[in-house]
Amino acid sequence: MARKPEELSRADQIRARRHIEPVKRKPIERAPQESTQRAARSASRVVTRRQYTDTQATPQAESSRGHRPVYIPTSTPGKELRLPAVPRVSVGMRVFSGILALLLLVGVISMLKSDSFKVNPNGINIRGNFRVSNAEIASKLSSYGTRIIEVEPDKIEQVIIRDFPDIKTVKVGVSLPANLNVLVVERIPSIIWFVDATEETEASQIWIDDEGYSFEVRGAASLPIEVHANTAPPPPFKPVEMEKPTAPEETETEEEIFKEPEPNVDPRLVEAIQALNQLKPQGTQLRYDARRGLGWVDPNYGWMVYFGRSAEHLDLKMAQYQKIAELILERNLQPTLISLEFLHAPYFR
Repeated sequence: MARKPEELSRADQIRARRHIEPVKRKPIERAPQESTQRAARSASRVVTRRQYTDTQATPQAESSRGHRPVYIPTSTPGKELRLPAVPRVSVGMRVFSGILALLLLVGVISMLKSDSFKVNPNGINIRGNFRVSNAEIASKLSSYGTRIIEVEPDKIEQVIIRDFPDIKTVKVGVSLPANLNVLVVERIPSIIWFVDATEETEASQIWIDDEGYSFEVRGAASLPIEVHANTAPPPPFKPVEMEKPTAPEETETEEEIFKEPEPNVDPRLVEAIQALNQLKPQGTQLRYDARRGLGWVDPNYGWMVYFGRSAEHLDLKMAQYQKIAELILERNLQPTLISLEFLHAPYFR
């Protein structure tokens, strides 16, 4: 039984009125200028529409994706026999790189596990040596039993240069499966230095090359220059460098730094020896004194003449020696030595 309008509550009356009467909203009042701007923007706006096509593949296309149909001609003209579709196989770059990485991994593992890649004496090839034997060089190589991929050629070169002063350069290379190739260049001696025997030391001899590097005598060699001395050849002059104090911890952690070998004989003395060897009288020995330098015994008068340790002003010193010798003969003197070590202060005794 429906309620009478008088019996309806106020809320029910409002709901009933909403169903019957449309809601009237008050229009929003806008300024004329704002309405004009909105209309201009709406007129200048460009609306584009995209056309969408149905990209849904047909069941036939989906079933044949990735397959290649094969047709075989028959004897009947205009007819062909269609075989089942053959799948298309394509290898991408990812698959190729994966296969390559796998092969490299297998190769590295085989190098680490197989004994065929260990360095052994039969795989060491030494070339370029004449005086230093292969056994001496091979004894300095600590690579026996080491994997070929673990060999450090730079360190091997440093060991050979350090332990063999008569080797000028060395080049070490590796090759598979376990070969170690060593190419050396030896120094060529040009001076043989004889040290006279004393009460405390025995007589000895060393070789010196043109650059001032000295090394031990190996075998026999006919060298053009011989020097007889009462001491070892003097080292080159070096300025004294003050070493910076370092903490004990730093010295233990730092690795040994390799230094290129330097000449251990004064290069100026080597140059002087080569020059005086051309000026000395034939049949005389070139001698060296630690105090007065290089010289020889004059075969005509029997006294000793010294010219110092350098090749500077040798022509002037030779002319000066001739004048001094004439003066000594005129005065009928018998000196034991004449020293022209200093050009402006010669003397005789």
